[in-house]
Amino acid sequence: MDSTLFNSVAYDLPVLTDSWRLWFIDGYTIALAASVVLGSRLGARLGPGVTLAVGLLVFAISGAAPALLGSPEAWTVTRFVQGFGYALIVSSVASVIGGLPHTAERTLGYSLWITTYSIGAGTGPLIGRAFVDMGAYTLLFWLPAAIAVVCGVLATLMLRGIDLGQAVSAKIDVVSSALALLGFGLFVAGLQSHGGVLGRVLATVAGCVILGVFCVRQLRSRDPLIDVRMLPFSRLGSCSLSLVVGSACYTGSVFLFSAQADSLLSVLPISVLALWVSLGGFIFHRLQSRFSPVHMLQVSLAACAVGLVTAAFVGLWPASFLIGLGVGVSMASGDAYLLGSVPPKDVARAAALQETSLAVGAALGVAGFGGIFAATGSVAATAVIAAVLVTVTVWALRYNRGVLTA
Repeated sequence: MDSTLFNSVAYDLPVLTDSWRLWFIDGYTIALAASVVLGSRLGARLGPGVTLAVGLLVFAISGAAPALLGSPEAWTVTRFVQGFGYALIVSSVASVIGGLPHTAERTLGYSLWITTYSIGAGTGPLIGRAFVDMGAYTLLFWLPAAIAVVCGVLATLMLRGIDLGQAVSAKIDVVSSALALLGFGLFVAGLQSHGGVLGRVLATVAGCVILGVFCVRQLRSRDPLIDVRMLPFSRLGSCSLSLVVGSACYTGSVFLFSAQADSLLSVLPISVLALWVSLGGFIFHRLQSRFSPVHMLQVSLAACAVGLVTAAFVGLWPASFLIGLGVGVSMASGDAYLLGSVPPKDVARAAALQETSLAVGAALGVAGFGGIFAATGSVAATAVIAAVLVTVTVWALRYNRGVLTA
């Protein structure tokens, strides 16, 4: 709820200027992408109950802080910190579900997680627009913080005794996490539309170099945060790419559709888009027997591309259905093939790759769509350019020669 809430009302928050709006949204997802695996390691060391409670506490304090602050710089810093808190929340929830002893329980756990996530994502834009229209935008910071405090108390009472027995093998590599945060942050900075061209190019180059150092460090590590050896395109690279692109289409579309939303009715397509993502898992299981894995990934992303073109030339309502379904199926299929194509001993590393891919896509979607929109000033042009980029990904997937299973 918190993510789509601020994604959809960023243009209406008075403190944020054009040069800080994208950073306010992206700071959250950059911190999440860089620290979600580190959060999993901390959860293994401390226990998922402690990690969840700490994450909720960090989330609540940093989430409420902007209500007491008045500068875009301070807002953006607190949003970064809130992203770290959310990384602890996500990783602890994932570890609890993944630690369930029976497959049926794990399946039910993931289904409930996706369903509640989609409901929250769908209601976020409605709550955001309602509060902004009432002139009570500061309540947007207090509401998620209050919910986080209540959940933190429940986590402390109900989950403090859970021990997944992973502490012995849980290495906490702070240096790699710092490299990931700095490299990815600089790379996203290059995509942002504000600042001089030379500065943006230098930021992109520096980000790529630091990410290269991060990858070399992971290759040499016996217990890497992200096992980059899993990323050959014919193995899991295509699944990871699909998750990144699908997640980017989702967050980018929410941001783009919100750019011209000025009433509660105008944000309804955004909520519909978010809610339709929840149907992706059901539709994937209905269709996977009719398509090969690569074709499944291609069809789902092609639906996203068609939805973006529909948004440019037809309207947001049909576009929200197409993009929502496309994103939902691409995420469900990417998750299933990525986790199902590795032996049991590698599932934990594949899960880390999955969570990171989704978080990276979330940040790139806002930065990419937002940068194109700032340059063109047109929702239609931005949607068409994004559709072309998604189509290139669909074309690239045809060169996958690996064997993927769900």
